[in-house]
Amino acid sequence: MKKIIFWGTPEFSLPSLEALVKLDLVKAVVTQSDKPAGRGQKLNISPIKKYATEHNLFVLQSDTLDEAFVNELKQFLPATFVIVAFGKIIPQAILDLSELAALNIHPSKLPILRGPSPIQTALLEGFSATAVSLMQLDAKMDHGPILGQIEAKIEPTDDYLSLSHKLSQIGGELLSENIIPYLNNELKAIPQDDTKATICKLIKKETGIINWQTPAVNILNQIRAFIAWPKSSASLKDIEVKIEQAKISEMKLNPAEIKILNTQLFIGTSTYALEILKLQPANKKSMAAAEFIRGYQSKI
Repeated sequence: MKKIIFWGTPEFSLPSLEALVKLDLVKAVVTQSDKPAGRGQKLNISPIKKYATEHNLFVLQSDTLDEAFVNELKQFLPATFVIVAFGKIIPQAILDLSELAALNIHPSKLPILRGPSPIQTALLEGFSATAVSLMQLDAKMDHGPILGQIEAKIEPTDDYLSLSHKLSQIGGELLSENIIPYLNNELKAIPQDDTKATICKLIKKETGIINWQTPAVNILNQIRAFIAWPKSSASLKDIEVKIEQAKISEMKLNPAEIKILNTQLFIGTSTYALEILKLQPANKKSMAAAEFIRGYQSKI
């Protein structure tokens, strides 16, 4: 049986790696270098490295993917590359080392939402469903032929964290079903229809700033999409906050107008007011609206 070199870094990659380990296909794992994090700048180990170490898998780490890395990688060839949220662009010269065409798990219904933010964009756009695609990598971004897709419903209560978890599990299922047929050359790759392609944008910190002049549903979708990063930020009078949970009310207020009713906090939009359920003032912990009102009512 042919073997796999798995490329991945965050929690999203884990179900895919677990699926391949269960099939005893993994020859080595490539993940990003340990990064300093927090006040103490302690080195943070990626979820993939942690899992790989616990399961006695060979781990390769590099941020530069330089000649020394390539020489180390070549020790584990021949093998086919499976890439799931590695987090860096892999040069074509390295992808060409894959025994069969390298595979990628992409969390959208390709060719829809090619690009760096498919999960956030599906939430921002108010999609009721999305999918996970298994594709062969080629020289263009998220352009390669499709080997399999599984659709997923987006619940009104889903945010980036819950939807990302759901899609990561589906990614593992997709690989479980398709990887052995692929390694045996039994799968047909179907080219994407480029005429149906849409591209999603790179999310920047300033993308999270709330514009209260927009409809409530747009702001709610933004809060859902950006719950992990950059979060949805706003100024309530002079208090900087990140809004983490909200719902659309039946109240009408002027855009950005604040109203407090007992333990409830409402902010106006261009349509209905949003009731803010959970928020985080600058340099403070997350809190429910009632706790925020107790501490900050005199300031807003």
